[in-house]
Amino acid sequence: AAGDITAVKTQSEGNNLEYDTDGGTYNSIVQVDSDTYAVAHGNQQDDDGFIATFTISSDGTTITEVGSLEHDTDHSTYNSLVQVDSDTYALAYAGTAFDGFISTFTISSDGTTITEVDSLEHDTGKGSHNSLVQVDSDTYALAYAGTDDDGFISTFTIDSDGTITAVKTQSEGNNLEHDTSNGAHTSLVQVDSDTYALAYMNNTNSAKGEGVISTFTISSDGTTITEVASLEHDTDIALNTSLVQVDPDTYALAYTGTASDGFISTFTISSDGTTITEVGSLEHDTDIALNTSLVQVD
Repeated sequence: AAGDITAVKTQSEGNNLEYDTDGGTYNSIVQVDSDTYAVAHGNQQDDDGFIATFTISSDGTTITEVGSLEHDTDHSTYNSLVQVDSDTYALAYAGTAFDGFISTFTISSDGTTITEVDSLEHDTGKGSHNSLVQVDSDTYALAYAGTDDDGFISTFTIDSDGTITAVKTQSEGNNLEHDTSNGAHTSLVQVDSDTYALAYMNNTNSAKGEGVISTFTISSDGTTITEVASLEHDTDIALNTSLVQVDPDTYALAYTGTASDGFISTFTISSDGTTITEVGSLEHDTDIALNTSLVQVD
């Protein structure tokens, strides 16, 4: 709780788990039960898509691979994995030809059984830099970079047995293109019951600049998506964003900034999304900080 870090099983200690000798890229991990975890990843040798499960002891001293499913024999990058219910999980990823896919899986509580249930190709142009969040009990919103790397938000319903239905998607011709310049390196979080904040990068030719936080209202059934406000927080560059909620109106963003240095910035965002204010910023690494992932400790 004081923030002290001790290596338990790491490469520096020579005792961590190498679970794939061909590659383990674009990882997204979720907890299945008290000691079981599921990881969606790509295989670097041929970019095939895998879901693997592991048991990790409460003290971190043992890590054991339990099961693995190759769910896509062609391509799977930019994975974003979320839990739907006690044994159902949804994965947004870039599949064949970098098209956008959502697939669902059932995973047993001990991780021994992984079964693909349903799959939807929601964008036939592109579906990279995915960030998938739950809107209500069966509705999900996906922020991603689509055709020409423009920024899109789509919605889906996913029922408890894993059946996927497009609500507002490129395949339906009715999703929201919120940035016609660029919408990559996305990180989407819920602000309140119908308000969401999205950190992303657009290109230098856009009036919004490089590092952007935008807010949206998304109805509980996913049928309406409306942009509310937008803040350009970094006029140079903001890659590999990871946005988390600190308290009811404060958010922290880790990202790769100028010269690939590491930054953490904080913002206040009103519950209706109309006001976004930068509070502070720390350049925590002046050398390099890529592929960031930020979580709350206490």
